[in-house]
Amino acid sequence: MNIRDMAINGVLAAVYVALTVINPIGTGAIQFRISEMLCVIPFFNRKYIAGMILGVGIANIFSSLGLIDVIVGVTISVIAYSLSYFIKNVWVNALQYSVLAGLFVGLALYLVLGLPYWFSAATVGLSTLITTFIGTFIFKKIGHKILPE
Repeated sequence: MNIRDMAINGVLAAVYVALTVINPIGTGAIQFRISEMLCVIPFFNRKYIAGMILGVGIANIFSSLGLIDVIVGVTISVIAYSLSYFIKNVWVNALQYSVLAGLFVGLALYLVLGLPYWFSAATVGLSTLITTFIGTFIFKKIGHKILPE
């Protein structure tokens, strides 16, 4: 990874953190993280995996679940990006990322806050699916214009 790629990864991480932290409905059982639109970027170009994992880790420090959310978020990202080496379709990758987010975040909300598991898993999964599909649509249309190869 060259200096330019490291800088772009840093910017992506910072943008993810900023979009997550300023979003008043970015955490909890019913959440809508605009920043999740960025999580599809590594499905288009794997050299941005580090930036997204870093961004997720830092952003989740500020959630109500703290360290648990950091561990869960990073785990989701690592699994999803690892699976993307075998799944080449960006839409399927957005779907598997969303399912993982629903299952893992739903479990964390259940274990830490006592929220109903299936409700939390469904709402987090659905909101993540919406944002990742929006992100996939955007990056399929203009990603090549805003992110270097």
